[in-house]
Formats: sequence, C-alpha cells, structure tokens
Amino acid sequence: MQTQEIQQNQAFNESDVVIVPPLEENIPIPKNVREALPDLSNQEELEMMANTIKLIADLNGEDINPTVEDIDEAKTIAKQMIEHPETKIQLRKYKNNTLASLAGMVAELDASVVDNLKDLKTFVINGLIKEATMSDKSKERITALRAIGEVDGVDAFKKHTEVVHKNMSMDDIEDRLKTLVTKLQKRLEEKNVEGEIVNNGE
Repeated sequence: MQTQEIQQNQAFNESDVVIVPPLEENIPIPKNVREALPDLSNQEELEMMANTIKLIADLNGEDINPTVEDIDEAKTIAKQMIEHPETKIQLRKYKNNTLASLAGMVAELDASVVDNLKDLKTFVINGLIKEATMSDKSKERITALRAIGEVDGVDAFKKHTEVVHKNMSMDDIEDRLKTLVTKLQKRLEEKNVEGEIVNNGE
C-alpha cells in the first residue's frame, strides 16, 4: 500500500501541484488591487506613490529628473489640491517625474506653512504688545490688551467652571433636607404672623 502511494506521488510533476492557501469563509475577496486598497486622501496617495517611485528608481540605479513641463504640471496639480482639498485627483494618470515633483512641493509647502504660521503668530503678538505699551490712546491700548488676552495660551478671559462632587450618605441627605424644611416652615410662619399683624393694624 505504501509503495503504491509513493509510485502515485512520483507520477505527478511539480507543475501539476496546486497549493491553495487556507481561506476563511464569508469574507469577500476584492475584485482587484484598487478595491483592496483603503480610501486615501490625495496627500496620502501621493506620498505612497512617491515612495514607490523613489524605491524603484533607487533599485534600478536611476535618477529622477523632471523636466520643466513636469514641474509646471506638478504646480497645476498642487494648486488644485490647495483650492479643492476634498476633490479626489486621479494621480495614476500622471508621469512618475510629475508625481515626484508634486510630492516634493507638497512636503515643502507643509513645512513652510507650519513655520510661517509660527512666525506670523509671533509677529502678531509682538505687534499687539507694542500697541498696548506705546499707544497714546487708552482705547487702543485696551483693545490691544484684549486681543493679547484672547490668544491661545494666554487665555486671560476664559471662564473656568469648577465642579465639586461630594459623596454623602443617605442619612446626611435626610438631615440636610429636614433642616431645609424646618427653615422654610419657620419663614412661612413668620410671614403669616407678619400678615396677621398688618391686617390687625389696618
């Protein structure tokens, strides 16, 4: 029996063997690679494509040298991404050199925007401090100080609400309620007495 199985196994060629990986049931298989990918933003998809382009270029020992036309096209796409960030751009239709240029522009733009915002905030605060200290009119000084107080991090005019939680037993709560009821009864009795005095006086 064992000899027969060995002979049967020897009769098969490697090309006849099909290996099927174990698949879990009731899990839909994507129709294509595009469907298998998660939803990416323009910037995420561009970063992924640019990394792939650079990796392939490095493996092949090639340089990425975009032409003037590639750079101009990348500028046009970058403008679309800035003006319409929610619009999905079909990046696959552009050349590798164009996408590489675009990725460089987007990365540089992100860095410069962050730096510029920091510098701009510093400039604005310094200008307000100068107005608050140097202005001749009190109204302008107060306006500048108010603007400084509203800057994130200064928060001079934010209202802080403090909530204190007290844990009380049922006996404590009953005692407090009895005290409140007693006080209310005394006030009502005092008002009734005052009313009777007033009526008697009339």
